[in-house]
Amino acid sequence: MALTRRGKQVFGGAVTAGVVGVAALAFTGSAPGPLQQAVDAVTGREPAPPTCPLTGEPTPKGNEVTRPMLAVKVENTDAAYPLNGLHRADMVYEEIVEGGITRFVAVYHCRDAERVGPVRSARTTDPKILVQFQQQPLLGYSGGAPKVVKSLVDADVQQLTETSASAAFTRDAARVAPHNLFSATAPLWKAALADLDNPATPRGVFTFDDEVTELGKRARSVSIVFSTLSSTGWEWGGGRWTRQLAGAPMALEDGTPITAANVVVQFVEVSQDTIRDASGSYSPVVEMTGTGKAWVLRDGRAIAGTWERASEGDLTVFRDKDGDEITLAAGVTWVELVPLDGEVTISKTAGA
Repeated sequence: MALTRRGKQVFGGAVTAGVVGVAALAFTGSAPGPLQQAVDAVTGREPAPPTCPLTGEPTPKGNEVTRPMLAVKVENTDAAYPLNGLHRADMVYEEIVEGGITRFVAVYHCRDAERVGPVRSARTTDPKILVQFQQQPLLGYSGGAPKVVKSLVDADVQQLTETSASAAFTRDAARVAPHNLFSATAPLWKAALADLDNPATPRGVFTFDDEVTELGKRARSVSIVFSTLSSTGWEWGGGRWTRQLAGAPMALEDGTPITAANVVVQFVEVSQDTIRDASGSYSPVVEMTGTGKAWVLRDGRAIAGTWERASEGDLTVFRDKDGDEITLAAGVTWVELVPLDGEVTISKTAGA
């Protein structure tokens, strides 16, 4: 196809504008990888260090982390304490299960954990959480009802269990079953990558910013009641939120306290499933799409807002009262999936 003189001028102008636009991106460090590297080499500009997509922090060794995310299901009961490995996760979700107790979904990407657990069974909530991160998310767990396993298969979750990845799991002889199953991230990743043809890396589910764009209200502590059998709390101090247990910092097996840069409270609708556990308690169905109320706690402040997620393949977005996305502080984030009939109390004083 031949261009007229006018066409050549328009085409040339468009190309020039495009080049200028891309060049501008390059000088701000935002151009596509190969072009950015070329411009950096010519200008001597130091490239921006790579960051972890799930925390917004620099990667541990200064290199891109190209492996997929890995989630591990961890128990949360007195019989399971002390827990291990949660302090190495990039993110942790807390979800309600049978009988009103909660369990954790620890999500790893940038860092490894040499011991994680006790590892317990999956629930239908898990694939709803994980599919927003990437295609074929990885989940280490100890088993599940047939309906739960089907939900994992339907969501294309890569399942890592004692059967499918036996080398990644160990039983602790000093503990009583079923609270004695532990794993580690390195052998779980090894087992998963052996079966994945084209492993994806996770996309960031949050936006990070050092500045608090929405100040919210000052907060020193937050109390969260999931049910009559399960409650927890977080206290702000030393630039971190610290999880509380029985009025003191909740510590892991080696004495490390559980801390976070952000605590996100997401109110979710919970109904009753047809699945029952051994005690006869029904498994909950947690609705993870639609809209709802939320709190975002960061930098010693609590920001009231809402969450929205059009479909399970979409990211969950948290917005303030003006409709702007709420940004998080770089670091570990805990997401508390609190039932609509749960209670959240935020106070300016500790121990509230």
